[in-house]
Parts: sequence; structure tokens; C-alpha cells
Amino acid sequence: MREHPLATGLIFSAVVHLLALAVHFVAPDSFRLHSADTPLEVVLVNAKSANAPDKATALAQANLVGGGEHDGERATSPLPSQVIERDGAPVAQVQRNVSDLEAMQEKLLSQLRSQYATTPEAQRNRADTPQRGHGLDDQTVDQQIARLQAEIDKQLRAYQTRPKRGQVTANTREVAYARYFDGLRHRIERYGTEHFPQIGNDRLYGELIVTLNVNQRGGLGYHKDGWNVVGVEVTRSSGNRDLDRRAVAIVQASAPFGDFSSEMRQRYDILEIVTRMTFTRQGVQAQTLTAPAQDNPQ
Repeated sequence: MREHPLATGLIFSAVVHLLALAVHFVAPDSFRLHSADTPLEVVLVNAKSANAPDKATALAQANLVGGGEHDGERATSPLPSQVIERDGAPVAQVQRNVSDLEAMQEKLLSQLRSQYATTPEAQRNRADTPQRGHGLDDQTVDQQIARLQAEIDKQLRAYQTRPKRGQVTANTREVAYARYFDGLRHRIERYGTEHFPQIGNDRLYGELIVTLNVNQRGGLGYHKDGWNVVGVEVTRSSGNRDLDRRAVAIVQASAPFGDFSSEMRQRYDILEIVTRMTFTRQGVQAQTLTAPAQDNPQ
């Protein structure tokens, strides 16, 4: 039986591809909280500077170094500051790793197609090759390789239809979609305050963290080409299931949040927005949090 040096390569390619498919950019089940850090909030500024600040303290629609007429900081919630730190590798690095795996797989598949092409000359050469030992013959091996290649091609096409997904992050740069986030937050706060959760005559107070997956039309969730992304989920419970359910209902009722801008549509199909919802006697506060600063993927 002749040797099949690329059979091993194809199997390795399949494994590589399956590993790539296993990577999903979703909120983890748990977060680590660091009270020493300050979350970057989304704010609107009425001025613009030519240079980006060395250290960002908020997301804004324009770069602004300094600014404001007061020495003090913005008014904040009396609740302790909390920042979400995601477990595992940063999203940008993970996506770069996936791109490298895809490139490796494409190279292997290209080599396989060229060396195992079913041309008349290749078939004659295989027919003239003496069979040695026992086991599968060349034709059977070729059929198995062809089936594997077809399956990998099918999975690759499906994988390439995945939605472009971005996270709300900031790193000393202008953020063109600050206005969108600000409008989204205020819609949730307004609706939540008007429909404050309660059971009977008892109002529900507490704090939780939710993750919103907003699509290009401003709705929640993504359901296309076999991909199904949940619209909103509780990523850190308030400890009160009734409040958690009411908070999710408030977010759902506040949508849609408006179409993405043309720039946002070009970059993303889904925006993942991590938000802390606080229910107090003054009403509902929705604070957009960020993961540790990093380059946005895609």
C-alpha cells in the first residue's frame, strides 16, 4: 500500500478547524471584580482636542484631553466601583489565534487538493503503484479523504458566515458610537424607572450585571444563517430571581435602540454591551461597563 503523507495533514486540519469552531465570544458564567479600578463610562463631551488622552476615564464621541471647569470628578453612584475582568485570553488575541488557525487549514487543504487531484495521470500512477501489506486500499483511502475534505469545506463555509461581533471597550481613542450607547442607556433607565419592579406593594431593590447583544437594527439577539445569539442574559445575579427576571424584561421592553450608524454596520453585526443595572429609591441606573482596555477585533 502506498504512503499517504497528507492524510495525516488532513486529519490535523480537521482537528484545527474544530478547535476554531469551538471558540465562541460570549460572556463567561462568572466574573472577577476589582474594586480598585474605575469603570469607563459613556459620556458626551461638548469639546474636542487634537490629541487623544494618555489615560481614558470615559468613553466619548470625541477625544478630549482635560476639559471641564471643575477640579472634582463626575458625580458617581455611592455604590462601590466594580469592573468586569473576563477570564481567559483577551478577545482580540483569541480572534488573531483563530485567524492563524484558519490560514494554516487553508494551506493544508490547498496542498491536499493539488496532490490528490483525480486527474487521469494521477489515477494511472495510483493503479501502477504496487499494493503492499494489508488494510485499506488506495481507492478506499482516497474516498475517505474526499469525504473528510468535503465535510471540512462545509464547516468552513458555515464558520465564515458567523456574525461580526464586537465588545464595548475603550483604550485612549475616539469612540464614534458613544451617542448610541448613551441613548441606549437612557432608554433603559427611563423605562425601568417608569415601570419599577415590585411584587405587590413591595419595590425590588438591588444590583445586577447583564450582557446585551444588540444587532444592527437596534434589536436584541441575532438569528441568521444558523447562528443564534441570546439578546440579553444575566451575567451576575442580584441574588433575587424576581429582580433578575424583571431587569431582563425591562431591557427587552426598552428595545429597539435604533439602527447602527453606517460605520458601526461596516464593523459589526452584533455589539456586546455589559451593563450594571442598579435599582434604588431614586430609580434605575444603567451603567455601561468595559472589559480591560484592548484593541477592538475585526
